[in-house]
Amino acid sequence: MERRTYRGKIEPEGLADALVVQFNHRDLKAQRVGRGDHVLVQIATRDWGWGGPQSALTVGIARIEGGIEVSLGQERWLGAVADLAQTGLMALVNPISLIGRMDDIARSVSGLTLPQRVWEAVEHYCESVGASLGLTADETVVSCPYCGVGNPIGAPKCSACGAPLGEAQPVSCPRCGRLTNREARFCTRCGTALR
Repeated sequence: MERRTYRGKIEPEGLADALVVQFNHRDLKAQRVGRGDHVLVQIATRDWGWGGPQSALTVGIARIEGGIEVSLGQERWLGAVADLAQTGLMALVNPISLIGRMDDIARSVSGLTLPQRVWEAVEHYCESVGASLGLTADETVVSCPYCGVGNPIGAPKCSACGAPLGEAQPVSCPRCGRLTNREARFCTRCGTALR
């Protein structure tokens, strides 16, 4: 499960509703579950009754102090990969069979890119309401991705479970020095590209 924190005035229900509007069309269906400070959005490929792969994604949105935490959990992505492999093998044996499988292939590829598309939609919505992916100046701890315990920024391992904290540590902007979440593409202070 991947998690990102967005800082600013942002409502979990507003983000959830925006995701449902964006992803409830064509080959995808989306629904919101819950209200208030803890909301889930479930996004899945539509099952048209053809027996093709169905991929599902759950987006958790929770209010935290100073913003929200968004988590993304994937289900059944292996089915999409297996379907693509099976289609490739079938095409080797009988290339004509590929014609009947084009819709399944398109849905499989769409399902594999869904997490990236969801993160882009979340980031776009958060930016539109003035929230940013990153750390505020007064944050001095990093949460362990395994057990959730807060540790000082720069600590090599978690004080509670001993897990490595390297991937959870913020990065420093090469231009202005602001500490920013590792997932951010641009510095939230000066706009410098971080990747």
